[in-house]
Amino acid sequence: MKTIKQISIFLENRKGSLDKILSVLSNQEIELQAASVADTKEYGLLRLITSDQTRALQLLNDNGFLVNLNEVMAVTIPGDIASFASVVSSLTANDVTINYLYTFSKDGKLVLILKTDNMEKAESVIESQGLELVQGWE
Repeated sequence: MKTIKQISIFLENRKGSLDKILSVLSNQEIELQAASVADTKEYGLLRLITSDQTRALQLLNDNGFLVNLNEVMAVTIPGDIASFASVVSSLTANDVTINYLYTFSKDGKLVLILKTDNMEKAESVIESQGLELVQGWE
């Protein structure tokens, strides 16, 4: 399956929590490629894609953060809403539920980071549209 690694970090809803995580990574010159924060009243979940996922995971573990490594899909599409909508519609039409997604722009295109309830089926649907699944990130 064509997936990439994503780091998920439990983030307390306290002043400075995010700053501590980012300081640990920036002090070791790890670059941030994509980030997403989901929150509730008591805590948040920070999702990161960095220039060196293995080292970032180890650094965060060593500094006492609760971290997890997940498999997600990264899909490159044109940067317009119609292309974004087409991917979502295709997945929905094929009974693939999107658990979460976030995006970032790279080289004039949009990269969708997706976690679905059926990653293999999602890969098949995406590839049938002639879209590129990103591979080779750490």
